[in-house]
Amino acid sequence: MLENLSFWNYLSILVIGAGAGFINILAGGGSFLTLPLLIFLGLPPNLANGTNRLAILLQNIFAIGSFRKKQIKAGKFGIKAALFAAPGGVLGAWLATMVSNDQFRISLAIVMIIMSIYTLLSKNKERGEPILPDAFKSSWLGPGIAYFLIGIYGGYVQAGVGFLILTVILWQNINLVHGNAVKLTIIFLFTAISLAIFAWNDLVDWGMGAALGLGNIVGAFLGTHVAIKKGHNFIKRVVTVAVIVFAIKLLIENGT
Repeated sequence: MLENLSFWNYLSILVIGAGAGFINILAGGGSFLTLPLLIFLGLPPNLANGTNRLAILLQNIFAIGSFRKKQIKAGKFGIKAALFAAPGGVLGAWLATMVSNDQFRISLAIVMIIMSIYTLLSKNKERGEPILPDAFKSSWLGPGIAYFLIGIYGGYVQAGVGFLILTVILWQNINLVHGNAVKLTIIFLFTAISLAIFAWNDLVDWGMGAALGLGNIVGAFLGTHVAIKKGHNFIKRVVTVAVIVFAIKLLIENGT
């Protein structure tokens, strides 16, 4: 597939990938941009879903390393949360490989619209003074179930999973700077697992995934170095509009 792409296709992959990587580090939702791009460039939805996982994995490896250099670590808290999410990721990825392209196209469009509305309306208010991850001493019963369910969702579609993870992190009242490191750790683990499942089912275009991953890494580099308070709500709104447009496009294509 990669050899059939034009210069402008390559450029769009790098630019959209960089934008997605930047957004993913700030909060999440970059796959709302990359999945439709891969589909637009000719990949069937299931293959685009698997290919996107390679880019996400490369982005997260780089971002976790960048955060660690700044002494921002997920700690044991992040590993525990990731272990709750991992089995869900296996189940979600397996489900994604079992549905048809048309079924996935419809479910992707519906998920994108729902998550866009959620993103636009959510306020993400902390309760009291936020704590560092490893200072969390409350029960893991509710959050553990939530991370498992998020793992199912992330294994199935990935797009918007960062928003869901940050919602649980806020529920646990974790400082969001360190919470982003937690988020990356969780996504890294279930993405690695889901990528293996998609690869086993021959649903990964390695060339396009690597090219998109390069763009994601550039965006992740910028995302770890940029102050985001003023730009965050604007970015969420731009992503929301783009997602709704792409989702409508997917639904129209399914009906034609």
